[in-house]
Amino acid sequence: MRLARADLEAILGFLADVDDLDIDEPYPAEVLASLRALISCDAVGYQAADLGARRFIEHNPAETEEDDALYWAVGPCPIMDYRSRTGDLTAVRMSDVVGRRRYLGLPMYREYFQPVGLDHVLDLGLSLAGQRYRSLVLLRGHDVGDFSERDRVVLEMLRPHLRAREARADLRRRAHDADGATTPSSASDEKQVSLTAREREILHLVGRGETNAQIATELWITPGTVKKHLEHVYEKVGVAGRAAAATFAQERSGG
Repeated sequence: MRLARADLEAILGFLADVDDLDIDEPYPAEVLASLRALISCDAVGYQAADLGARRFIEHNPAETEEDDALYWAVGPCPIMDYRSRTGDLTAVRMSDVVGRRRYLGLPMYREYFQPVGLDHVLDLGLSLAGQRYRSLVLLRGHDVGDFSERDRVVLEMLRPHLRAREARADLRRRAHDADGATTPSSASDEKQVSLTAREREILHLVGRGETNAQIATELWITPGTVKKHLEHVYEKVGVAGRAAAATFAQERSGG
């Protein structure tokens, strides 16, 4: 498929946005939010899994232990199974690897995706080394259509740029390790290091002015969970409340 000029310009805009981020990890909340704007979806995440051990090594946004346990009890999902059988890492939709009727009858759909209102999946395989698998996953709910061929092609086109982000992140980690000391460029950087991936994501959304209810809807968690994460953020960052946390987030992002 040949992309329209508007799609190519949207990709260039995404790359410009994420290249301006001075963050050591390749897939922080800010990158995932920009990807979500580029390819419309209800949720997007980065995952790394050990297929042999049937467990997630990393998941951003982080899932609960109960969610992880449920996933492996009814899964893996057809896309992950397809990757492990074929080694194909190209961007694929759930509908590309399993028929609709069969998919709707799977425990993975009925017990994992359907209860939280998710349906359509678009996945970009990042690597498959032995039983270790990494990917970016985009999801849509029941009330919208499946991902288009345009969406699939756009996601696949990002592959070399995402690899470049990973390479830069690895280089920064190596330089940091070689330096032999944690020497953040500012006190704000030092505080930010201790935040978990979920806490950084929530802090980013607070900086954008979103309420707990809005954040909960966006991240598919409860407002109570958002409140608890924010309490941890306030303590780690050293601020008294939401307004100060929002200011901290805006200063961190350069906004």
